[in-house]
Amino acid sequence: MKKILLLSFVLFATNTISAQIISVADTAVSKQVAEEGISTIKKGRKHKITIENEFIFENTSLDGKLFTSGNIDEYKETISNKLLERNVVSIQNRFGIAYSKQANANGTLRDAFGYSIGVYDRTEIDFSFSRDLFDLIFFGNKDFMSDIINLSNTSLSATRFQQINLACSRVIKINNANKFLPEELNKFLPEEIEVGLGYSYLIGNTHLGFSANDSYIEIGENGEYINTDLNFTGNLSDTNMSAVNIFGQNGSGSAIDFMLNLKKKENNIYFSITDFGSITWKDSSVSYSANKVLTNFSGIEIDNLLNPLDSIIENQIDSLSNIDIVKKGEKFKSYLSSTYHLSYKTDLPLNYIKYIIVGRISKHRPGLIPSNYNPKYYIGTLFNYRGFNAKTTYSIGGYSKYAWQMEIRQNMFKQHFQLVLGTQHFETFFKGVESENLNFYFGLNFLFGDASH
Repeated sequence: MKKILLLSFVLFATNTISAQIISVADTAVSKQVAEEGISTIKKGRKHKITIENEFIFENTSLDGKLFTSGNIDEYKETISNKLLERNVVSIQNRFGIAYSKQANANGTLRDAFGYSIGVYDRTEIDFSFSRDLFDLIFFGNKDFMSDIINLSNTSLSATRFQQINLACSRVIKINNANKFLPEELNKFLPEEIEVGLGYSYLIGNTHLGFSANDSYIEIGENGEYINTDLNFTGNLSDTNMSAVNIFGQNGSGSAIDFMLNLKKKENNIYFSITDFGSITWKDSSVSYSANKVLTNFSGIEIDNLLNPLDSIIENQIDSLSNIDIVKKGEKFKSYLSSTYHLSYKTDLPLNYIKYIIVGRISKHRPGLIPSNYNPKYYIGTLFNYRGFNAKTTYSIGGYSKYAWQMEIRQNMFKQHFQLVLGTQHFETFFKGVESENLNFYFGLNFLFGDASH
């Protein structure tokens, strides 16, 4: 008697990936953006203690109905029709306390140096997936008969860590024209150059990484066979997830920052690199990998149900034996998504509108898991009236299609205190449950120094 027992590789792929759909987004606001509101503070307030927190949820294709509706079936087809070949969901949370002293070119040599020390608790997750994977999870495999399920563009990086950051900067004031340059080139030289370097010690709590490269599942016209090409890698910082201490140290690493600011009269050109670093995880980590091509698999054929050593079963099981390769007790390294920021800002000769700024932000993560971040282009301005500041920025790209940032800053107590409230996605207030993104951040700035200077 022969029986055919179908092994569902579709179910295997679904369980492997969907169990890891923890989503997360882009918080990083560079040093320049963070200091823009401080520029309206009296110059003598050069010492600052900052308490800040930001949570942001962003994605390129989903909307809130998927998460807030009691009946997902009602909206999943609409959402599926809007999906791209590569869709990204990102969540980030950052809480920190920092002390800084601002560099100032108009003073002594000591005043020209700035420095800061900060401690931050950070969670960063980004997940990318194909439209086929979404349809497989929410509709099943019936729509893929005689078709190919594309599992490429699927990756996950989830990291929780603490950061201790030390940074210093130096402002160099250029008073005289360079005698070695032609006179027509001297007019382009900056009047001030600020260079900054930062170093961070990273304490890794937990990490989960996954990447599928050129993987697919092909199903026969009537489901009579399956062809697969599975090629993925995965890393987990600690296999005993039930005993994970969210502040425990399972790894350590470092990162460096670099900043360059060129100023000439009302014009600023700014460039920075932040979070260029990695975390090495302990021996308790585990790495997974699979590289298996399976052709015309139609189940396991049994000749003799009572014979556990049936040679047909043994041969077919052997052909599947290397789908999963697990390497235990092996250290591995995960990389941060480094942020590259370039901007140009010009001050405006207006009473209440201080400047206009344009810029580009990009991210890069070395290794097998991409950053999943599209280059972001933005334009913004700052409105100032007495002690009240309002900043607005419109951008396209990043972890979302577009963003409308709104931020308010209020100076109080003779400019010894500043309250900051803002959102990267002000447009969500008008979309309701159909919104794709969610963000809120706040900051408390305590400012010290002699305001008479």
